[in-house]
Amino acid sequence: MTLLNIPLISILAFCLALGVPVYASSLDPDEAWFEADEAVVNTGDLHFLPRPVDSSVLHSLSRIEISPESLGSGWVSLRQCYYNLDRVPRVEVVYNYNEMRDLAVIGTRGIGKAEVKGQGVELEDVSKKASICVAARIRNFYAQPDGGYVLKNGPYMRRFLDGYFPFRVSLEVIYPQELLRFDSIAPAAQQGFSVETGSGRLAFDAWFEGRLETRIGFTAVD
Repeated sequence: MTLLNIPLISILAFCLALGVPVYASSLDPDEAWFEADEAVVNTGDLHFLPRPVDSSVLHSLSRIEISPESLGSGWVSLRQCYYNLDRVPRVEVVYNYNEMRDLAVIGTRGIGKAEVKGQGVELEDVSKKASICVAARIRNFYAQPDGGYVLKNGPYMRRFLDGYFPFRVSLEVIYPQELLRFDSIAPAAQQGFSVETGSGRLAFDAWFEGRLETRIGFTAVD
């Protein structure tokens, strides 16, 4: 069985740990990332891509909602979709969050079977460019000694054997603006990692190779 160890958001952070190692047992001969010269393959160091690569690259698109109750419990709501999956006969997507509950598949395309097994989803007959969407409750929102809060996500990654390959991760965070104010994000916004902020909303879009972990800081509103 192929194993995708994600984190949130490991093929799916959710290797959501959100690690997303992707191992494909059967690949099309035109899979350029698989045929890359070993000397230039990324070995895990985070490297943002200066411009978007092929639009068919694996894409994680997630939405996290922080509720007023989250400030006390640390639990948030997650919806996450993965697009452009690699073609494989069978794969297991494992979510490595320390605490996760109510995992459910809410939609698939180009997948013969998708079944929740513990803290993961087993997929069968996955076609090229298939997609899957899941929903869950995760506990990755933490109160800090200074009175603030931090939302932790990752590591996100797309790994085959010992190499890390291009991956796109998009995350939208909705939070109660009457209780929280966005304070900071790490890594900082840069080429290949764009960040948008608004009233009660934060979003980032990342194109990268290697392992990406994000930390989003909030300050409590007095």
